Amino acid sequence: MNLIHFKTIDSTNAEALRRLAESQNVRELDQTVIASDGQTAGRGRLKRAFYSPAQTGIYFTAIFAPENPIDDPARLTACAAVAVCRSLKDFFNVEAKIKWVNDVYVDGKKVCGILAEGHLGAAGVIDAAAIGIGINIYPSDFPADIAARAGAVLSKNCSQVQDCGRADSFGSTNTFCASNNCSQAQEAGGDIRLDLARDVCQKLFDILDDGARTQAALQEYADLSFIIGKQITVIPVIGDERTSYQATVLGIDKNARLLVRLDDKSERALSCGEISIRL
Repeated sequence: MNLIHFKTIDSTNAEALRRLAESQNVRELDQTVIASDGQTAGRGRLKRAFYSPAQTGIYFTAIFAPENPIDDPARLTACAAVAVCRSLKDFFNVEAKIKWVNDVYVDGKKVCGILAEGHLGAAGVIDAAAIGIGINIYPSDFPADIAARAGAVLSKNCSQVQDCGRADSFGSTNTFCASNNCSQAQEAGGDIRLDLARDVCQKLFDILDDGARTQAALQEYADLSFIIGKQITVIPVIGDERTSYQATVLGIDKNARLLVRLDDKSERALSCGEISIRL
Protein backbone atom coordinates (compact mmCIF):
# COMPACT_ATOMS: atom_id res chain seq x y z
CA MET A 1 0.00 0.00 0.00
CA ASN A 2 1.21 3.49 -0.89
CA LEU A 3 -0.35 6.19 1.31
CA ILE A 4 -0.13 9.84 0.27
CA HIS A 5 -1.16 12.29 2.99
CA PHE A 6 -2.35 15.88 2.64
CA LYS A 7 -3.20 18.35 5.40
CA THR A 8 -5.99 19.65 3.18
CA ILE A 9 -7.17 19.02 -0.36
CA ASP A 10 -10.20 19.76 -2.51
CA SER A 11 -11.29 16.11 -2.59
CA THR A 12 -9.38 12.88 -2.17
CA ASN A 13 -11.59 11.25 -4.81
CA ALA A 14 -10.87 14.09 -7.23
CA GLU A 15 -7.14 13.72 -6.63
CA ALA A 16 -7.32 9.95 -7.14
CA LEU A 17 -9.24 10.37 -10.40
CA ARG A 18 -6.74 13.01 -11.58
CA ARG A 19 -3.88 10.61 -10.99
CA LEU A 20 -5.72 7.82 -12.78
CA ALA A 21 -6.42 10.11 -15.76
CA GLU A 22 -2.74 11.10 -15.98
CA SER A 23 -1.41 7.55 -15.63
CA GLN A 24 -0.20 5.53 -18.61
CA ASN A 25 -0.82 2.34 -16.64
CA VAL A 26 -3.48 2.50 -13.93
CA ARG A 27 -2.34 -0.85 -12.57
CA GLU A 28 0.68 0.97 -11.14
CA LEU A 29 -1.70 2.95 -8.91
CA ASP A 30 -3.43 -0.12 -7.50
CA GLN A 31 -3.59 0.06 -3.67
CA THR A 32 -2.61 3.73 -3.61
CA VAL A 33 -4.39 5.64 -0.86
CA ILE A 34 -4.95 9.41 -0.93
CA ALA A 35 -5.70 10.71 2.58
CA SER A 36 -6.35 14.18 3.94
CA ASP A 37 -7.10 15.75 7.30
CA GLY A 38 -9.69 18.01 5.66
CA GLN A 39 -11.38 18.65 2.32
CA THR A 40 -12.48 21.96 0.84
CA ALA A 41 -14.75 20.37 -1.77
CA GLY A 42 -15.62 16.94 -0.41
CA ARG A 43 -18.48 15.35 -2.26
CA GLY A 44 -20.99 12.57 -1.90
CA ARG A 45 -23.47 11.04 -4.32
CA LEU A 46 -24.88 13.34 -7.02
CA LYS A 47 -22.07 15.81 -6.26
CA ARG A 48 -23.64 16.67 -2.93
CA ALA A 49 -21.29 18.47 -0.57
CA PHE A 50 -19.67 16.22 2.04
CA TYR A 51 -18.83 18.05 5.27
CA SER A 52 -15.10 17.49 5.77
CA PRO A 53 -13.68 19.65 8.58
CA ALA A 54 -10.01 19.36 9.44
CA GLN A 55 -8.96 17.67 12.69
CA THR A 56 -12.25 15.93 13.53
CA GLY A 57 -12.27 13.24 10.85
CA ILE A 58 -10.22 11.47 8.23
CA TYR A 59 -11.01 11.46 4.52
CA PHE A 60 -9.34 9.05 2.15
CA THR A 61 -9.65 7.32 -1.19
CA ALA A 62 -8.46 3.81 -1.97
CA ILE A 63 -7.53 3.21 -5.61
CA PHE A 64 -8.49 -0.26 -6.80
CA ALA A 65 -7.09 -1.19 -10.21
CA PRO A 66 -7.45 -4.95 -10.72
CA GLU A 67 -6.17 -7.00 -13.64
CA ASN A 68 -9.69 -7.44 -15.04
CA PRO A 69 -12.34 -4.75 -15.67
CA ILE A 70 -14.68 -3.82 -12.82
CA ASP A 71 -18.18 -4.98 -13.70
CA ASP A 72 -20.02 -4.46 -10.40
CA PRO A 73 -19.11 -1.19 -8.65
CA ALA A 74 -21.83 -1.71 -6.02
CA ARG A 75 -19.78 -4.52 -4.54
CA LEU A 76 -16.90 -2.12 -3.95
CA THR A 77 -19.11 0.15 -1.87
CA ALA A 78 -20.46 -2.79 0.12
CA CYS A 79 -16.99 -4.20 0.81
CA ALA A 80 -15.74 -0.75 1.85
CA ALA A 81 -18.60 -0.43 4.33
CA VAL A 82 -17.69 -3.78 5.87
CA ALA A 83 -14.02 -2.78 6.11
CA VAL A 84 -15.02 0.41 7.92
CA CYS A 85 -17.20 -1.50 10.39
CA ARG A 86 -14.42 -3.98 11.12
CA SER A 87 -11.87 -1.22 11.73
CA LEU A 88 -14.19 0.79 13.97
CA LYS A 89 -14.68 -2.34 16.05
CA ASP A 90 -10.94 -2.98 16.24
CA PHE A 91 -9.96 0.62 17.02
CA PHE A 92 -12.79 1.88 19.19
CA ASN A 93 -14.78 -1.19 20.21
CA VAL A 94 -17.98 0.24 18.69
CA GLU A 95 -20.68 -1.77 16.94
CA ALA A 96 -21.22 0.03 13.64
CA LYS A 97 -24.15 -0.74 11.36
CA ILE A 98 -24.82 -0.14 7.67
CA LYS A 99 -27.62 1.74 5.94
CA TRP A 100 -27.89 0.62 2.33
CA VAL A 101 -26.15 1.54 0.22
CA ASN A 102 -23.19 3.59 1.39
CA ASP A 103 -23.60 4.89 4.94
CA VAL A 104 -22.16 3.61 8.22
CA TYR A 105 -23.96 4.42 11.47
CA VAL A 106 -23.03 4.33 15.15
CA ASP A 107 -25.73 4.77 17.80
CA GLY A 108 -28.28 5.87 15.22
CA LYS A 109 -26.08 8.57 13.68
CA LYS A 110 -24.24 8.59 10.37
CA VAL A 111 -20.49 8.58 11.01
CA CYS A 112 -19.21 7.55 7.59
CA GLY A 113 -20.08 8.03 3.94
CA ILE A 114 -18.66 6.10 0.99
CA LEU A 115 -18.47 7.11 -2.67
CA ALA A 116 -17.04 4.77 -5.31
CA GLU A 117 -16.29 6.36 -8.68
CA GLY A 118 -15.01 4.52 -11.74
CA HIS A 119 -12.24 5.39 -14.17
CA LEU A 120 -13.09 4.62 -17.80
CA GLY A 121 -10.16 3.09 -19.62
CA ALA A 122 -9.25 3.29 -23.30
CA ALA A 123 -11.16 0.09 -24.04
CA GLY A 124 -14.39 1.67 -22.78
CA VAL A 125 -14.48 -0.41 -19.60
CA ILE A 126 -14.03 0.55 -15.96
CA ASP A 127 -10.41 -0.37 -15.33
CA ALA A 128 -10.03 1.27 -11.91
CA ALA A 129 -12.10 2.74 -9.11
CA ALA A 130 -11.62 5.50 -6.59
CA ILE A 131 -13.30 4.37 -3.38
CA GLY A 132 -13.75 7.43 -1.20
CA ILE A 133 -14.39 7.11 2.53
CA GLY A 134 -15.01 9.89 5.04
CA ILE A 135 -15.20 9.09 8.76
CA ASN A 136 -16.28 11.47 11.53
CA ILE A 137 -14.11 10.37 14.43
CA TYR A 138 -14.40 13.25 16.90
CA PRO A 139 -17.42 15.42 17.72
CA SER A 140 -17.96 18.44 15.49
CA ASP A 141 -20.37 21.32 15.07
CA PHE A 142 -22.28 19.95 12.11
CA PRO A 143 -24.16 22.29 9.76
CA ALA A 144 -27.85 22.65 10.53
CA ASP A 145 -28.96 20.66 7.48
CA ILE A 146 -27.17 17.51 8.64
CA ALA A 147 -26.94 18.00 12.41
CA ALA A 148 -29.95 15.79 13.13
CA ARG A 149 -28.52 12.72 11.43
CA ALA A 150 -24.73 13.19 11.54
CA GLY A 151 -22.59 11.95 14.41
CA ALA A 152 -19.09 10.93 15.41
CA VAL A 153 -17.54 7.62 16.34
CA LEU A 154 -16.34 8.98 19.69
CA SER A 155 -18.57 10.82 22.11
CA LYS A 156 -17.39 13.74 24.20
CA ASN A 157 -16.68 11.63 27.27
CA CYS A 158 -14.43 9.27 25.28
CA SER A 159 -15.70 6.24 27.17
CA GLN A 160 -14.92 4.09 24.14
CA VAL A 161 -11.19 4.77 24.47
CA GLN A 162 -10.89 3.21 27.90
CA ASP A 163 -11.46 -0.31 26.61
CA CYS A 164 -9.82 0.15 23.23
CA GLY A 165 -6.51 -1.61 22.70
CA ARG A 166 -5.97 0.23 19.42
CA ALA A 167 -6.29 3.62 21.07
CA ASP A 168 -3.76 2.59 23.72
CA SER A 169 -1.34 1.40 21.04
CA PHE A 170 -1.56 4.33 18.65
CA GLY A 171 -2.26 7.11 21.12
CA SER A 172 -4.38 10.19 20.60
CA THR A 173 -3.72 13.73 19.46
CA ASN A 174 -3.84 16.78 21.68
CA THR A 175 -6.76 17.95 19.53
CA PHE A 176 -8.58 14.76 20.50
CA CYS A 177 -8.01 15.42 24.19
CA ALA A 178 -9.00 19.06 24.09
CA SER A 179 -12.17 18.62 22.08
CA ASN A 180 -13.38 15.54 23.95
CA ASN A 181 -12.23 16.25 27.55
CA CYS A 182 -10.55 12.88 27.59
CA SER A 183 -8.20 12.68 30.57
CA GLN A 184 -7.37 9.06 29.76
CA ALA A 185 -5.60 10.11 26.56
CA GLN A 186 -3.66 13.15 27.77
CA GLU A 187 -0.39 11.31 28.15
CA ALA A 188 -0.62 9.58 24.79
CA GLY A 189 1.04 10.78 21.60
CA GLY A 190 0.52 10.31 17.89
CA ASP A 191 -2.56 10.44 15.69
CA ILE A 192 -4.85 7.47 15.18
CA ARG A 193 -6.59 8.99 12.17
CA LEU A 194 -4.03 7.89 9.58
CA ASP A 195 -3.67 4.54 11.31
CA LEU A 196 -7.42 4.10 10.96
CA ALA A 197 -7.27 5.01 7.25
CA ARG A 198 -4.47 2.50 6.68
CA ASP A 199 -6.33 -0.21 8.54
CA VAL A 200 -9.60 0.32 6.66
CA CYS A 201 -7.81 0.27 3.30
CA GLN A 202 -5.75 -2.79 4.14
CA LYS A 203 -8.90 -4.63 5.18
CA LEU A 204 -10.63 -3.48 1.98
CA PHE A 205 -7.77 -4.57 -0.29
CA ASP A 206 -7.59 -7.94 1.48
CA ILE A 207 -11.34 -8.43 0.91
CA LEU A 208 -11.16 -7.48 -2.77
CA ASP A 209 -8.06 -9.59 -3.38
CA ASP A 210 -9.84 -12.91 -2.84
CA GLY A 211 -13.19 -14.07 -4.21
CA ALA A 212 -14.07 -16.07 -1.11
CA ARG A 213 -13.30 -13.13 1.17
CA THR A 214 -15.39 -10.88 -1.08
CA GLN A 215 -18.40 -13.20 -0.82
CA ALA A 216 -17.97 -13.43 2.95
CA ALA A 217 -17.86 -9.63 3.17
CA LEU A 218 -21.03 -9.30 1.11
CA GLN A 219 -22.80 -11.64 3.53
CA GLU A 220 -21.43 -9.58 6.42
CA TYR A 221 -22.72 -6.44 4.69
CA ALA A 222 -26.22 -7.92 4.78
CA ASP A 223 -25.80 -9.04 8.39
CA LEU A 224 -24.71 -5.54 9.46
CA SER A 225 -27.74 -3.85 7.91
CA PHE A 226 -30.09 -2.23 10.42
CA ILE A 227 -32.96 -1.77 7.95
CA ILE A 228 -34.04 -5.38 7.40
CA GLY A 229 -37.76 -5.63 8.10
CA LYS A 230 -38.15 -1.85 8.25
CA GLN A 231 -40.60 0.32 6.38
CA ILE A 232 -38.71 2.64 4.04
CA THR A 233 -39.27 5.23 1.35
CA VAL A 234 -37.54 4.33 -1.91
CA ILE A 235 -36.46 7.14 -4.23
CA PRO A 236 -35.41 5.37 -7.46
CA VAL A 237 -34.50 8.60 -9.24
CA ILE A 238 -32.25 10.28 -6.71
CA GLY A 239 -33.28 13.85 -6.10
CA ASP A 240 -36.77 13.40 -7.53
CA GLU A 241 -39.11 12.53 -4.68
CA ARG A 242 -42.04 12.34 -7.10
CA THR A 243 -40.75 8.88 -8.04
CA SER A 244 -40.78 7.66 -4.44
CA TYR A 245 -42.78 4.75 -3.07
CA GLN A 246 -43.16 2.86 0.20
CA ALA A 247 -41.72 -0.61 0.72
CA THR A 248 -40.65 -3.12 3.33
CA VAL A 249 -37.05 -4.34 3.35
CA LEU A 250 -36.82 -8.11 2.94
CA GLY A 251 -33.05 -8.45 2.83
CA ILE A 252 -29.88 -7.89 0.83
CA ASP A 253 -28.71 -10.39 -1.77
CA LYS A 254 -25.20 -11.61 -2.63
CA ASN A 255 -24.77 -8.76 -5.11
CA ALA A 256 -25.56 -6.12 -2.47
CA ARG A 257 -28.98 -5.44 -4.00
CA LEU A 258 -31.74 -4.37 -1.64
CA LEU A 259 -34.74 -6.70 -1.69
CA VAL A 260 -38.03 -4.98 -0.98
CA ARG A 261 -41.75 -5.72 -1.01
CA LEU A 262 -44.15 -3.01 -2.13
CA ASP A 263 -47.62 -2.37 -0.72
CA ASP A 264 -49.15 -4.28 -3.66
CA LYS A 265 -47.11 -7.36 -2.58
CA SER A 266 -44.79 -7.19 -5.62
CA GLU A 267 -41.08 -7.53 -4.94
CA ARG A 268 -38.07 -5.74 -6.36
CA ALA A 269 -34.26 -6.00 -6.19
CA LEU A 270 -32.73 -2.53 -6.08
CA SER A 271 -29.18 -2.00 -7.27
CA CYS A 272 -29.25 1.80 -7.16
CA GLY A 273 -31.34 4.65 -5.88
CA GLU A 274 -31.83 6.14 -2.43
CA ILE A 275 -33.82 5.21 0.62
CA SER A 276 -34.99 7.02 3.71
CA ILE A 277 -36.06 5.57 7.02
CA ARG A 278 -37.33 7.15 10.21
CA LEU A 279 -34.80 6.24 12.88
